[in-house]
Amino acid sequence: MEKKVAIIILTYNQKKMLEETLDSIVSKLNYKNYKIFLVDNGSKDRHDKMVLKKFPKVEVIRNEKNLGYSKGNNVGIKKALEEYNPEFFLLLNDDMELNDGNFLRKMLKVAKSNKKIGVLGCQQLYTDRSLQDVGGYLRKWELTKILEFKKGAVLDVDQFMGSCMLIKREVVDDIGPLDEIFTPFLLEDSDYCLRAKKQGYLVKVVTDARIIHKKSKTVNSFSNTKHMFTRFKNDIIFSLRHMKTKDALFRVIIYLPLVAVFRKKKDEVKLTNIRNFKFRKEAIQNVFLLIGAYFFSLVNIRRILKNNVKKITK
Repeated sequence: MEKKVAIIILTYNQKKMLEETLDSIVSKLNYKNYKIFLVDNGSKDRHDKMVLKKFPKVEVIRNEKNLGYSKGNNVGIKKALEEYNPEFFLLLNDDMELNDGNFLRKMLKVAKSNKKIGVLGCQQLYTDRSLQDVGGYLRKWELTKILEFKKGAVLDVDQFMGSCMLIKREVVDDIGPLDEIFTPFLLEDSDYCLRAKKQGYLVKVVTDARIIHKKSKTVNSFSNTKHMFTRFKNDIIFSLRHMKTKDALFRVIIYLPLVAVFRKKKDEVKLTNIRNFKFRKEAIQNVFLLIGAYFFSLVNIRRILKNNVKKITK
């Protein structure tokens, strides 16, 4: 019998992409026992109205403002627990396209093969079908990406991109939902994977299951002030929580100041390639934002290190 899957889709100001995502799921997904819970994170052009009209079977939750990634998804998870009681949660971005109707079946097959498997990802592709993400590992002070793997491999990883994340119900019951300290976005997916691993669960990426993520290949420069502060804040939280002391200090005190001043030209190139870096025009501003992130971390140090996320109750 098919497992009950609650598909949680968070959307914000991407009506056309959302419509394409929903249409892709409804028309291509070779799976029956699922229900979509759409969380409209305060979209200005009211995605919820379009969805209610074109996709009446979708459960729509409307937030009056943008709550960010973790808070928004948690709203959907809580609603699914109350109304659907699923065995799995599938978190999807609103800019996904199915090119493999069996991708969910393939992920669930792996999930059911071992009780210890708690969180799963798949092979995520750019729109040109080139590799975007199959996860990676936490190596000392750096999050690395897997760039080569055997065809059809099931990879044992530390973390992966949360734009497509399958989570067993037991994991949510055990460690809680996404940690909202990472609001509005960034690293909450990697944090969740590592929290699950610390609790004894396995984190896997099923490379035979593929999905297209319409994220740009261009490196996000985080030139926006709010984005850059968030990057620093969440990086510090993640480092202090998951890295050994010496590695966390290196990343927070040495690496992040370099990030404030320099940016990468190409995301895939190794950090040791000096030619891949260029000076940021907003470097001085970024230094002050980094100082602000240090202050935030000091004020919230107990919450960061305690790593105790409030569990969702029905």
